[in-house]
Amino acid sequence: MAGSFEPGGDFDDQVREAVKDQVAEICEDIADAANGNLVFPGSKSGPVLVLTNGPNFAVSNVGPFGHLDEWGSVNNPPYAPLRRAVEASGLEFHEI
Repeated sequence: MAGSFEPGGDFDDQVREAVKDQVAEICEDIADAANGNLVFPGSKSGPVLVLTNGPNFAVSNVGPFGHLDEWGSVNNPPYAPLRRAVEASGLEFHEI
């Protein structure tokens, strides 16, 4: 039949892998953008890393004082480098 399409047996795996690769690339771009906008770079607030757990990805600031860059404090306004990088990528930011 003309115009019909039947995917091969590994089609789902190929699509899943392609999507996973694209999500990983987007997460790396987010981490790079956030790292480039840290107000307190270095050991105090960074780095922002991509964390993986099976098919799941997270971009997280793993530094002990990263929250000061992101959320601010009494003497420090929130600069939100991670939130801004996520939103600039077109994704939604969810706190976990």
